[in-house]
Amino acid sequence: MSSNPKNPLNNGLNNCLNNDVLSNAVRLLCALVFPILGVIGITVYKISASDFLLAFSFFFFYVQFPGLYLLKRAGLGQKHISVTLAVSLFIGWGFEVLVYFINDVLPTDFLLYISGPILSCLYCLELIRSKDNPLKRRGFRFSRLSPLLCLFVTLVMLYCALNVQFRYLSPEIAKLTMMNSDKAYHLGLINALSHDYPMISPWVAGRVINYHIFTEILLSIPVRLFGMTSDFMMLSFGPFLTTYAFCISVYSFFKEMSSVPKRAGAYSLLLLLSNIYITRDESTSLALKFALENDNSAGYGIAASLVSIVVFKKWYESFEAKASNRWSYLCLLILMLMLTTGIKGPMGAVIIASSWGTFMLGMILGKISPKLLAPMLPLTASFLLVYMGVLRGKGVSNASGESIFAVAKIVDIAFWKKPLVEGLKAIGMGAAPRLAVVLLVFMVFFFTIYFVPFCVGYIRELILVVFGRKEFNPPRVLVYAASAVGFVLLMIMNYSGHSQVYFGLVTAFLSPIVAFWFIEDLEAKRDRSKAAKFALNATLALMAVCLIATTISITNYMGRSYRGAVKASNAKAKHNKYLSISDDEYEAMRWLMENTDEDALLATDRYYSVPLDEYDVDNRWDNRFFLYAVYSNRFTYISGSGYNIPDRESELRLEMIKTNRQLYDVENEQRGDLARELGVDYVVVSKRFTKAPDLANKDYKLCYTNKDIDIYKIAG
Repeated sequence: MSSNPKNPLNNGLNNCLNNDVLSNAVRLLCALVFPILGVIGITVYKISASDFLLAFSFFFFYVQFPGLYLLKRAGLGQKHISVTLAVSLFIGWGFEVLVYFINDVLPTDFLLYISGPILSCLYCLELIRSKDNPLKRRGFRFSRLSPLLCLFVTLVMLYCALNVQFRYLSPEIAKLTMMNSDKAYHLGLINALSHDYPMISPWVAGRVINYHIFTEILLSIPVRLFGMTSDFMMLSFGPFLTTYAFCISVYSFFKEMSSVPKRAGAYSLLLLLSNIYITRDESTSLALKFALENDNSAGYGIAASLVSIVVFKKWYESFEAKASNRWSYLCLLILMLMLTTGIKGPMGAVIIASSWGTFMLGMILGKISPKLLAPMLPLTASFLLVYMGVLRGKGVSNASGESIFAVAKIVDIAFWKKPLVEGLKAIGMGAAPRLAVVLLVFMVFFFTIYFVPFCVGYIRELILVVFGRKEFNPPRVLVYAASAVGFVLLMIMNYSGHSQVYFGLVTAFLSPIVAFWFIEDLEAKRDRSKAAKFALNATLALMAVCLIATTISITNYMGRSYRGAVKASNAKAKHNKYLSISDDEYEAMRWLMENTDEDALLATDRYYSVPLDEYDVDNRWDNRFFLYAVYSNRFTYISGSGYNIPDRESELRLEMIKTNRQLYDVENEQRGDLARELGVDYVVVSKRFTKAPDLANKDYKLCYTNKDIDIYKIAG
């Protein structure tokens, strides 16, 4: 934080932490949270301590250290350690993804085993010899850490742990274990990728199961190399990885993009406490849920998007200065765009679209040389390579709705929409004014404490830049462009599978910096302008009032998360049988993992998420049977294939599921021939959900049975 005593942002919480004793106490308490959470995970949730050690070792020696080495060798060292760590994190991530694809065409995993450790050893040797070695100089002191940053990181870690790790109980210590269906789906993808790429559906010829899989590729590597389980990597180690990636990216973004870098810790904490994008219910922030519970890798996508903007800034500055490392920065930007797209495609689309918008606007205003459009061609090609080649290759199976566009459909999920519309109708308001009011209220909930400074600052910046009263700054213009692109796509895309939420998340997490830029501009003018001083004080006062409400909201949610985690830790807790897996089912999956070939194909009739009287074979959401793939560590079977087939191809899903049902038809004497034709090795019968007949015959050999599961091996 700035030391200027006139600075209004120095008041409040930051002043309370100016005391050295209190600041050190905050730092120490925050530092203790992480080992405490680890101990709780090991003692209460029965997480393996050796697995924890192995997972952290994998992260350092396969991701972070190789990234630091490559960053250093490319001559792209950064002044601030947070920017160095954030950029190198994603360099290492991209390196591992690249090695994964190269390794996939080789007959052995040798390259995947040794590449990371070799670069890590080279980095450590170079660090020891280097004069810049932080061990040889006093470049970092614990007392220099911003206590506000420490609070931010700690609260994020608590949020992640309470809503992910501490909601999941190992089946080994519970009668029933609940499982988020989205998490289970991604665990199945990790298992599939640990076997091979691409994930080809054995049920539909030529159909490839695809998703935004670069997160799953990274987490599949320790599953593949060290025999770790996907549920541990995502649900136990995952909260630590999410905390690190999200926090270091947010902090480095503010450090690099703010004109007052010392405020990065305060800005990061405000981002969390503002509880942006509260919409689904009164207390839950959909943005924080997707980012910190990391549903569908959204948190890593946000982190990669923010770091991409930082790299864009470095690249543009190096080209303007004609620096010798400008081509290295361009290569780094290409890597970041590809990685962002592979982690979360919509976020990569926002970055590339806003990059084009930035340069086109700059050319129209005569502020950017047309020569700078040339690097946009490889950037665009890199985006298309991942988006069209990896995520949307020939014959892919990716679920989506029938319609791509539906204006403002995202508002339908808001808890306040129905009573608001009913109230407006009661006073006789017409349809068009009602829509305007609903959109305005949505924006208030979307931006929370940033609503006024974001809207006013955005419009003000646009006017000043377009009319030449303010410098055209491409990195800043990129932020404004990305905010607009993300919000527009959020509002016009169809709410199917949450697809358009990911566009909006970019806007949600960029809105704070736009608001802070507006405040910083007002601060710079307050001594010369009474109007600026009044606007600054009014803006800060309004934000403070709103912050009280959002802080109460997020505190309430954290409290509910804690109570939910405590309830989940009870080994005798009861869960809906359609939303859980029983200990007998788990034991059957363990038997499959230990007693069958890794490439064995399983068929299952488990109806996950809905009871049978509500089951709709045409509804892909009713066809999520991922748990067996998770715990048996198998490639894929009917569950993943059926779920991935788009609604517009429901006839294909119906045909596939009807075919699968023939494997369970005791009247079908040819079921063994059908199983062999499909390549099915084992048929898993779920007795928890329906009365199951004895399927044993000359082709079906019962090889395992317990209260909830029968498993038949297909002869021949």
